[in-house]
Amino acid sequence: MPPFPIDRYLLPETPVEVPDGFTEVRQSLTAGLPHRVELGAGVHAVLILPTGLARQWLNTDPLAVVSSSADDLAPRPAPPATPRAPALVGRVPLRLVVRQGARILGSVPLATGLRRVCPDAGPSTGPSTAVELLVLAWLLHAGTVRGSGDYGSTLTLAWRPADRAVDQFGPPPINEFVWRRRPPAQRVESELGPGKLRYRYLLDKKMRRVLR
Repeated sequence: MPPFPIDRYLLPETPVEVPDGFTEVRQSLTAGLPHRVELGAGVHAVLILPTGLARQWLNTDPLAVVSSSADDLAPRPAPPATPRAPALVGRVPLRLVVRQGARILGSVPLATGLRRVCPDAGPSTGPSTAVELLVLAWLLHAGTVRGSGDYGSTLTLAWRPADRAVDQFGPPPINEFVWRRRPPAQRVESELGPGKLRYRYLLDKKMRRVLR
């Protein structure tokens, strides 16, 4: 069965393996944040944590874990029977800002297994070297947020020049008029994103098709 179109955006259930063609980079964050990672060809990534609250880090144990990739792979508890009121997200907004010189190519949130091409498809603002990043693992302690020092914080990622076509292909889009003629019980539709990207699925043929 072809992969579901949004599979590449979902978190993995097992530790991430480095695909062929990627270069793995593992660094200790001993200089504090922001932390710069050289990717080659004049491209680098900067790990940042925009908090805006300096006082809370001064009173925190330097070895306290601020963020870890292990949380993405940990089993999730069963949802409560009674829905609870919405709460603010407690996950810190760690991000990798990818730059070529002074030009920003993109911003990648830290999520285990996330693959992102920078710059992504869109209007061109000039010549640039595109790279694809794969987030593998990280561990950030409070002492690293406060400043330099060896607190055991690490960052592991992989990258490659984005100069090749994709290596996975899905089925061709289904014709909209053919999809509408199928019985309602045999079709599923969902819309994602501001641009209303539509995913349409024919249950009888066991094939998922994308219709933009």
